[in-house]
Amino acid sequence: MTASIQEAIAEGRRIVSPDAAAREATAAVAEKVVSKVKEASKKHPEVAGVMLGGSFAKDTWLSGDVDIDVFVKLSTSVDERRFEEVGLAVGREALRGHKPGKKYAQHPYTEATVDGFKVNVVPCYDVKHGEWRSAADRSVYHVAFVRDHLDAEGRLQVRLLKRFMKAVGVYGAEIEKEGFSGYATEVLIHEYDTFEAALRSFKDFMPDSEEEYFKLFDPVDDARDLGRAISRETVARMVLASRAFLAEPSPAYFHGVVGRARPKLQARVYALTFEHEELSEDTLWGELKRSARQVARHVRDEGFALARVGAASDNHRLSAIVLLPLGDALPDLAERVGPGVELSEGASRFVAKNGKSAELVWVGDDGRLRLLEKRRFTSLRELLKDVMASRAGKIGVSKEVAQGMKRGRVLHGEGLRREAARRAWLREGLARVLSDTVGA
Repeated sequence: MTASIQEAIAEGRRIVSPDAAAREATAAVAEKVVSKVKEASKKHPEVAGVMLGGSFAKDTWLSGDVDIDVFVKLSTSVDERRFEEVGLAVGREALRGHKPGKKYAQHPYTEATVDGFKVNVVPCYDVKHGEWRSAADRSVYHVAFVRDHLDAEGRLQVRLLKRFMKAVGVYGAEIEKEGFSGYATEVLIHEYDTFEAALRSFKDFMPDSEEEYFKLFDPVDDARDLGRAISRETVARMVLASRAFLAEPSPAYFHGVVGRARPKLQARVYALTFEHEELSEDTLWGELKRSARQVARHVRDEGFALARVGAASDNHRLSAIVLLPLGDALPDLAERVGPGVELSEGASRFVAKNGKSAELVWVGDDGRLRLLEKRRFTSLRELLKDVMASRAGKIGVSKEVAQGMKRGRVLHGEGLRREAARRAWLREGLARVLSDTVGA
């Protein structure tokens, strides 16, 4: 029997809020890290203050799934070069002994794992409201906004929305996902009051315009549209998942739901697998997504139809571009349509450029010139091998990806199955391409 909305949400309320033990353990680590950051900051007179931020400071975090963010506020007199130097120096010193690493957003910051918790030490400028100089400057004001505008019940509603978004795979502001950030969920609850009302707003979603699909303005900075960082695909997936939950509520939406898997299609999939230099996750996924789009465009230009295109990575040195074609073989001849004969100069150029190499040139019943030409590739595998060996850079694939592709492999069929069995990250990438969208 399908649960009612109230029953499903009651189960969600039970699991999303941290218990006393989780709060105590997280608070202990947060206090320790803040103390270390303050101590490390004493060496740098440019530091104007240290502040705990993120979902823990706003009390909208999920048990077992929380990052501890500490903001190092630097004087506005500091230039960008020194801003980065001091921010990283404080982070390295504060997190010494925990294998601190450099990560990138607009500016680099320091990340480490402390007692099982991911900790970020992030520099920002000590600015007045509205005088933003770095992307992190608003974060201090975001903490104050949430504390001032969401009571305990409102914060619980945020937790429900976060858990739902995580369960259906639309949560996460990183470039890999282009999903809803934690702050976006807080703004949605501020706007709609409850989890259920927020889902109903997605159920009845209509795009704002052709250019701006989804708008969500930051109440701390009304010139900033949070929706711009969220992909159309993510918004559409949230729409379908919201409709599915409201039509047939289930506690499963607070645990984890996936679309129906279609493993039979794996035999059709091609994967371009390669090794590359280690990059920050944002840089890596930005380049992977851009490169996948360029490869797909080139493949389509050569006449092959693609149903889905995706990317996969271990977030270190191994990545893949995944293609699901409608077919992997084409006839050896292709028809190309040229201009109408009334366009004298264009028609003459078309014939002069193609007449000698074409197999046939004629005028169709629509009055436009047409020709038959030999295809360069009739096999998708051969086309992809050509891309990997020498053409990636020429078609707009990023430098790092193109270099890796020269030493990479085109996998299909049994070879791809064996490689996916060995590598979890590749299996996950294939699953994303070969699964229905939740709610579809």
